[in-house]
Amino acid sequence: MSRKLWSISILLLVNVCAFAQVQNGKLQIHHIDRGQADAGVLISPNGEVVLFDMGEDMKRKECQTAIAYLDQLGIQHVDYIFVSHYHFDHIGCIPAVLKRFPLTKTAYDRGHDYNGTTYTDYVAAVGSHRKEANVGTTVQLDQGSANPVTLTVIAVNGDSKHGHVVTTNENDLSLGVLVSFGAFREEISGDLSGDNTSMYQDVETPVAPEVGEIDVYKVHHHCSSHSTNNTWLADTKPTIAVISTGDGNSYGHPAEDCVTRLHEAALKKVYWTERGAGATPEDGFDVIAGDVNIEVAPGATSYTVSHEGATPDSYQTKLSTRGESQQAPAPTATPKKFAWSKRSTVYHDASCPDVKRILKENLVEGDTPPRDKTPASCVKGVQ
Repeated sequence: MSRKLWSISILLLVNVCAFAQVQNGKLQIHHIDRGQADAGVLISPNGEVVLFDMGEDMKRKECQTAIAYLDQLGIQHVDYIFVSHYHFDHIGCIPAVLKRFPLTKTAYDRGHDYNGTTYTDYVAAVGSHRKEANVGTTVQLDQGSANPVTLTVIAVNGDSKHGHVVTTNENDLSLGVLVSFGAFREEISGDLSGDNTSMYQDVETPVAPEVGEIDVYKVHHHCSSHSTNNTWLADTKPTIAVISTGDGNSYGHPAEDCVTRLHEAALKKVYWTERGAGATPEDGFDVIAGDVNIEVAPGATSYTVSHEGATPDSYQTKLSTRGESQQAPAPTATPKKFAWSKRSTVYHDASCPDVKRILKENLVEGDTPPRDKTPASCVKGVQ
């Protein structure tokens, strides 16, 4: 064999091996230990790669460990990114990661602008791939296969299918995603808030009915006191949870009251990426796990949770334990009572003819009227 043909053969073999490594025929969701920062990577059964944030820890100020983690998975490029919001602990390492693993499709974020070089660097890194997400934005991975993975935006900028929360807090504005694969469900929503204070507004409560019961809850806002309210837990009923937190952080995460709510909600286990600097973990319930990897086989009625130095844990999916179809169709949507344009100052009765004129990308619907808008003339009871 000529030297040229031998080189081509070696190159093809390397590419095949790398492709085989990144995919293993299962859904993989890796929650990477980034200290006091968020970073997740989803790999579909057929090898599509999705990032959920890729943050930089304030104390460590490095991105190489995140790059090394993706590299050992065999990743060659990134197909999609879902950016929850624009704080450095969620987007700080995106430029470095994309320099090593190019983005080939779309970076979904909450749109709008934000001050600071971290945001500017992020925008430059994703370039023309950037796209503003709306509630209901859906990405299907492994299209045409018997077992696709569906990613659905369930919250962004305080909007959900159940109304709009008026807030300017960057955490409250987080973009949230529901991951669906057969009977498996996981919810990932950055630093979404569930508390009404002078700083925060409760976005979790109106979002929860849209999410429904889930298997895995990626705990909002590093399990701060202002996240994970009781209504959220009662509506979503997660089986397990994952907390991203860093040792010695200055925020007191995970907060004692947040961890207590998780305990009282009867979850089976909570996995912490690190010990953090807040609540004391409870033996047999809280696990200091480092990197957390969740895997689900196509058509499976269970999933596994792996972390370094431990035997994987296995859990039944909620849909399968209720005897529902593993490929259960989405519930029929209940018609909403009100509708409005996110750019308008008024809202309408959902049956109002003016609703048909609202552009799809601006349309918001809900069961209750938005608090920051006034009723239009066609709203029932308004003349």
